Amino acid sequence: MKKFLSTGALLLCCTAASADPLDTIAWGFSFNGFYDSVSKTFLPDEVISGSFKGTDLNSNGSLEKDELLSLVVGELDYVACAASSNAYYQCGATSFAFSPDSGLHFSVGSYGQDPEGWVGGGRLITTGDQHYAYEFNPNMTTERHLYWTSDTRLTMLSQAPEPHTWAMLAAGLVGLAWRARRRTGRV
Repeated sequence: MKKFLSTGALLLCCTAASADPLDTIAWGFSFNGFYDSVSKTFLPDEVISGSFKGTDLNSNGSLEKDELLSLVVGELDYVACAASSNAYYQCGATSFAFSPDSGLHFSVGSYGQDPEGWVGGGRLITTGDQHYAYEFNPNMTTERHLYWTSDTRLTMLSQAPEPHTWAMLAAGLVGLAWRARRRTGRV
């Protein structure tokens, strides 16, 4: 009976770790290689990278914009920065979709200027299309257009599990060790 109970408790811990559809999904990503319209060359070492976290609230196997907790592209979290948008600064994600089957698609942007309109800049990134960045001041304006091509590569990296997942794994390993010790008679 004790074997049955300890095995059942261990099985329950293991299935609880993987059964919750509301676990946080966390991935890192990297797009490598873009066409630069100014130099008219493909830049294989040009990288746009980041990460995202979210919860699949409707359990459909994909993550959508309203399920995101964070979306970091480069140094900026486009979910968090949306709250600081005002008349002189706009930031946020206009679209987002991820599933292991259909891939990663998003459109994000940030732009701002001083109240007088003398200094400002921004960036717009739409996966599969382009990354546009600009800056302006009274002395000059700079722009950069990078375009996705068939040679642009996406690399996805699953992030480390959440702390509660590690805790359940540890509990399962402790249970296995305890059971192994009992089986050998070294209590």
